[in-house]
Amino acid sequence: MPTPVRATTRVVDPSDEGLLRAWWEVGRAATADRPLDSWPVWEVSRVALPQARTDLRLDLLVAEVDGEVVGAAMLVLFRMDNTHLGEVDVWVHPDHRRRGTGSALLAACEDRARADGRDTLISSVYAPMEADSLGSGFAARHGYVLASGELVKALDLPASAPGWGPLDDEVAAVIDGYRVEVWEDRTPDVRVDDFCALLDRLLGEIPLGELDLRPARWDEARLREGEERAAAAGRLQVVAAAVAPDGHLCGFTDLRLHRPDPRHASVGATMVLPEHRGHRLGLAVKLASHRRLLELEPGCHWVETSNAGMNAPMNAVNQKLGYRSVERCLDVQKRI
Repeated sequence: MPTPVRATTRVVDPSDEGLLRAWWEVGRAATADRPLDSWPVWEVSRVALPQARTDLRLDLLVAEVDGEVVGAAMLVLFRMDNTHLGEVDVWVHPDHRRRGTGSALLAACEDRARADGRDTLISSVYAPMEADSLGSGFAARHGYVLASGELVKALDLPASAPGWGPLDDEVAAVIDGYRVEVWEDRTPDVRVDDFCALLDRLLGEIPLGELDLRPARWDEARLREGEERAAAAGRLQVVAAAVAPDGHLCGFTDLRLHRPDPRHASVGATMVLPEHRGHRLGLAVKLASHRRLLELEPGCHWVETSNAGMNAPMNAVNQKLGYRSVERCLDVQKRI
């Protein structure tokens, strides 16, 4: 057992690029053993992390021992909704684990959340398919209980896309009067109200388990601010939306990719309103978004997504597309 050390914690000024880079380096080292290389490249983080935001407060913290940054943390405090909770992540460099550094960072984040009036913290920790991990054990020791669980899945996009022809036939057989629209980066003006209405319902329609996440409210100002922030950070977002026979949107999925590192993308969210299910719309929008992404970024090698085990329809869609499970994402929660 390594000897405990006294780590000091402090908040990172995002304009201090040297300290921000040290924060980023710790996170990269701490996540290197995950099966997917999902840590953003420096060119993305150095632009995205200092961005001003009105929807949330983002606190970055480091832990130092003898002047060396050995731990990093991120605390998200939502401002527009879910103002009762925060989201926390802690990373410790592999050479400095089991010495109290993570505990010091977590305690500092919890103190900051309490000071801001929060009563709940949530986090996501990752573990192999059939075993616990350092992260899951750390969370449990500090009072974070499992609230929901998901399977993290990966898709080899170039290898899988050529085999999707039969899926088109499956969609065509039942789609009836529905259709799919695709756009990139900026929601068309004529679709803003409909898209915001879908986002309003999102958290109420996807499986959350025991996570204390409450519905969010979306309007054009919030939507446009997020789109502008994503564009400034170099992020490509591809949205595929299902259009009902009456002309209104009834479902969507989105894919996100950072242009400075086009090797991989991630699924943001996928939802079809209950009253419009049964027409393979989830499959239809995913086919459209993935194909469009490959057209725009042929260098994208793989796509990451995650689904709750209880979400059988979406798990079936992902399996058809060729996604494979690579690890577990454990959503944990603590009342503070």
